[in-house]
Amino acid sequence: MTRSPWIKLLGRAALLCFAFGSNVHAEAVNPENQTMQFSYTTNGGADGSINKYGNNEVSVSGDVLRVQIGDSDGNRNISGVGIYELKLNGENLESARQMAELLCSPKDPKSDVTLPDLYIAKCGEEMRSSYMTDFSRPVAIKIGDLVDKLTNSGILDGRKIVKLDVSLVSIDREKDGFLVSVRFTNGGDYQIRFKTPDKWDARMGKDSLGISDTKSGFSAKFGLGLAGQTLVDPAQFPGGEVNLAPHSAVVLKMKTNKIDKFSAGSYDLYAGAFMSMGVTGIQSSLLYVDFHSDYKNPTRVTFDRDYPSTPEEREQWEATHRQDMSSRPVTPGETFAEDGLYRAVRLADNGAYRSLQLVPFKVGDVATKDNVKMLMASASGTELNGPVQWVWEGSAPTPVKQWSFHITEGTEHVCQAGTVCPRSGRWLARVHSGSFSTAGSYRYDLAGIVTLRHGQSMPVRNDGADWEWLGI
Repeated sequence: MTRSPWIKLLGRAALLCFAFGSNVHAEAVNPENQTMQFSYTTNGGADGSINKYGNNEVSVSGDVLRVQIGDSDGNRNISGVGIYELKLNGENLESARQMAELLCSPKDPKSDVTLPDLYIAKCGEEMRSSYMTDFSRPVAIKIGDLVDKLTNSGILDGRKIVKLDVSLVSIDREKDGFLVSVRFTNGGDYQIRFKTPDKWDARMGKDSLGISDTKSGFSAKFGLGLAGQTLVDPAQFPGGEVNLAPHSAVVLKMKTNKIDKFSAGSYDLYAGAFMSMGVTGIQSSLLYVDFHSDYKNPTRVTFDRDYPSTPEEREQWEATHRQDMSSRPVTPGETFAEDGLYRAVRLADNGAYRSLQLVPFKVGDVATKDNVKMLMASASGTELNGPVQWVWEGSAPTPVKQWSFHITEGTEHVCQAGTVCPRSGRWLARVHSGSFSTAGSYRYDLAGIVTLRHGQSMPVRNDGADWEWLGI
């Protein structure tokens, strides 16, 4: 990591502004404590993470402790983000003195500490500004323990100067998706502003506003995303910005179909946000923050049926899932991690050549390393012939229950003429060729491709053709 001089300068400026620019506690300060000045800041994004998450900071000036939480994502005991202030005394004051002394310890040139966190400390008449890599491992461990102790004290006993929380209010099923209500609460003394979630950058590694049933982010049974989705009643927020007054709350209603599959049942759900924000009237580095709702108070939501459970819902889910899976092709020799109908894409020519038809694969199947010969998507009769990767296009035929011959509506790969179209998209006419002993041998009419919506009637032809789904 490059230790940029401007980072040190910015950190020093922030500490000095806090140390000398705040008159919140104007009462007399013990001369022994008056010279105590330091800050410790986690260096968000310094580990090379795709996300530049918010920073957390502990700072002391005299006998005043200030704790800033810009990233509560990894802490189950802290929710939201904010700044807390506490007048130190007793055990907390002694912990601060110990930390100030440790931060002024001699540097260890043989240090094996890799922690990229920043610190600033007044050591005698000079200000020291550097990284935790200055110290030996035993000293770094002691400092870390004191940071945790002071952080907990500030949050539990300190005054909330700035505080932003998020929580789920409700989720309602609608015809074209889900209506999700999320509450943002300003529990501090200063106005907070941020863009409405429909204006957020929803690309991977950027902004997010999500609902999930897991605290760890893994093995979720329910999950949906709201960043970049549709805001209900945008006129309520001029300029696409929320201006949240001190000690107030706002409920944002979002329409989304960006939701993972889930089963019917009751779920205890949590909200999480990764977003830009601003605070009016006080200097802070709460600019990009990463936080979650209170894990001790989840919102229970009950769903009476699975999602997707209708052809319309399946089309919504497939459209979102198709986009997500487009960047995760299965290459030769790799194992398929998900059932589905897949389209072949030539490895050469930057993926310009794709197959017309789809092939079903199951979890655990291995993509062939051999050349694949299939009709090309141009429907001109030419074929691609070479090594391919496979891109998920839609659900594979799914039995309504184990061992059943009946297929869940909306997952059919083939369909008989004259029946109701089971899924929207393009359909290719195919005629069985040869005797019935040569099952699976068909002649395809490339001029007979039709585009139909779910519920329409499948065309009837004189040649007795049935229909094969080609995707959207």
